[in-house]
Amino acid sequence: MCPEDLAAVVDSWAGLRPRREALAERLAAAYGAGLAPDTAQHRARWLVDAVAELVGLLTAPSQLAARARDVAKTLPQPSSAPTFVLDGNAWMVAAREVSASWSDCLEHAWRQAWLLLSEALANESLSPFAGA
Repeated sequence: MCPEDLAAVVDSWAGLRPRREALAERLAAAYGAGLAPDTAQHRARWLVDAVAELVGLLTAPSQLAARARDVAKTLPQPSSAPTFVLDGNAWMVAAREVSASWSDCLEHAWRQAWLLLSEALANESLSPFAGA
């Protein structure tokens, strides 16, 4: 991720953060048929909280990994780590609907961030040592 993309993600999160409830609602809806409604709501709230915890650490990979370890422990469905295909795409749909300043460039930056975030969370939640 280039520094400009990092800055764009952090700046846009500052705009999304006050709209967390709307973002979580749209995220749950964006999961569509991929998840049962109750599961989608729990996962959406968890994901918004996880992003809030981790987005500021994208510039510090070792700190991101350490914090992701703690965040992964709270995953509502530990056997189903966040993926870009499910969670990242749903995030893009929800953020586009909630953010008045969403753009193609911003979506590209978030896609890059999502790859890092989902990898960090997947590594921690699926690790054979995660429960140790």
